[in-house]
Amino acid sequence: MKAVFFDLFETLITEKTRKDFQTRAPFHERLGTTKDKSSLWWAENGDAAMTGRFSDCLAHFTDLCAAVKSPLTKDEIVMAAQEHEVWKSKVLSCVEPQIFEMLRAVQARGLKVGLISNALPEEVLAWRFCPLQDHVDPVVFSCSVGVMKPDREIYKLACARMRVQPSEVYFVGDGGYDELQGAASVGMRAVQAAWYQDRDVEWSCTSPLVRANSITDLPELLC
Repeated sequence: MKAVFFDLFETLITEKTRKDFQTRAPFHERLGTTKDKSSLWWAENGDAAMTGRFSDCLAHFTDLCAAVKSPLTKDEIVMAAQEHEVWKSKVLSCVEPQIFEMLRAVQARGLKVGLISNALPEEVLAWRFCPLQDHVDPVVFSCSVGVMKPDREIYKLACARMRVQPSEVYFVGDGGYDELQGAASVGMRAVQAAWYQDRDVEWSCTSPLVRANSITDLPELLC
């Protein structure tokens, strides 16, 4: 094996387990709508948002607010978008020390390290504040390349950029968006990162799904 591609959110960075996330006003409330309306908009538009429909957070929020008939004014939508960008920058700037130790241990095994992430424009913008950017290459964001996990093409694109074959690569992620099944479908060896979120994931391969229950467990599983 020559390389490892990691998922980003809830694998190398956690947002949902942060205390300030859990006490933060729900997304739908900040945009002046209900959870049901916000969820319906995301069900209909989320994939497009993740693959480049919107140029930035303001365009994303403006479209959503118009669709759900939010009472927010244009200025309030601008403020909400700016606040959300600041929040995402804060999230991406915080990486646990154990993550860096794990990445060094993986690289010490002679493995290259890259990143494949489903991401919105505000998350790509916030990447410049992330200390991980000096530790992973290439970085493939869905909204930048127009395709998202679990589509086979995003894994193939990432491998082409690293100049490796999928069969030579591990993919490590928490399992959101059926990303592990998608990675396995192109020949990658999938490993579930269960240290931030222990998800039930779809898995139809004949071989059992490898799980890393803690950050420190992972390097030993990459043999």
